Amino acid sequence: MKTFLLLSFLMIASTYAFCQTADHFSGDADKAFSRIKEGAFKNGYKYLIKFANTNEAAINVSPNTSYLIFFVYDNSSHPATDFKAHLMTPDSVLMKKYTLRPFHRAQIGVARGEQLDFRTPQFSGDTRPVKLVAKPKSNLYVFYKK
Repeated sequence: MKTFLLLSFLMIASTYAFCQTADHFSGDADKAFSRIKEGAFKNGYKYLIKFANTNEAAINVSPNTSYLIFFVYDNSSHPATDFKAHLMTPDSVLMKKYTLRPFHRAQIGVARGEQLDFRTPQFSGDTRPVKLVAKPKSNLYVFYKK
């Protein structure tokens, strides 16, 4: 009977802790996004798009434009991370040449943010596709400035 009671208590406590972590992340991610927006707007960037809880996304980049991309993820279990952005091209040499990795920016509660910033050169055509890869799943926020 004591074993059953102890196991029941542990299951309830772990469920509660898991729910609290999920709730903390969404609240902390919202706080991080508001601070990210505030900083980006202060530096003249405009909001482009948000991708919620995803491993992959894509954007089209314009020539002669600066981009800020933030990866915000749940760091409560300290997962191994692999974030990058690369030019979508069948040429593996070009893809490797135009691959960027972000740097750690800040952590608010359990929401950890990494920042990637780059400026596109002048190129022919209107836009080029860029793929964003996020492991673990992250909220991705994209800002731009001409």
